[in-house]
Amino acid sequence: MEPTAGKPNFLRNILVKVLLFGVLIIIVRFAYIVTTTGESCNLGDFCFLPDNFNFVIAGTGTGVSTSNKAVESTSAGTSQSDLYRSKDWIKAVHFYSDVFHDLVSDGYMSAISKTLCVETPRGDDVLALKEIGILDSIGIYKKASKPLVISSKENRLPFDENTFDFIFSGGDRLDKTAQRPLDLTVSEIQRTLKPEGFFVAHSLPCP
Repeated sequence: MEPTAGKPNFLRNILVKVLLFGVLIIIVRFAYIVTTTGESCNLGDFCFLPDNFNFVIAGTGTGVSTSNKAVESTSAGTSQSDLYRSKDWIKAVHFYSDVFHDLVSDGYMSAISKTLCVETPRGDDVLALKEIGILDSIGIYKKASKPLVISSKENRLPFDENTFDFIFSGGDRLDKTAQRPLDLTVSEIQRTLKPEGFFVAHSLPCP
């Protein structure tokens, strides 16, 4: 009886060793694949971290950099990418973000507002609007700076009547850098602004 009782134990030991050996082979193969090809995603059927996988980490001061990357990815010129990384650009976006936060608190606009920034060469105020959650925002200037700013004719804003809930002009640019006469600009703002909308001309320049 003893040989009969010992036989299942012997077979069980062999089976356990075979399984452990198989698991070891799988682990070694996985480690090899990750080490050699996992980062570059060259294998069609395996990719440890895809190249288009982006980490977004929430925290103080990260909003601007995250949106800047999104802007850079759609911009063709190297000079624009350098602009979006500059201290002046980030400082301006933070400045206008504070301005718009106050305007939202005062009830002049909300997250669902359709907004326009006029005479904005770089679009830092447009990005600031998007930063605080007002995504339907666009800027206009005589020269486009996509994706934030589109070009505009001298005598007419390229929008239909009663389009915007909120129109903004910052840095006293309406008087200093406007390519069209002030009275024409105001008439176009009146045309494109909804009857219940707001127009704000911010006279303080960005520090």
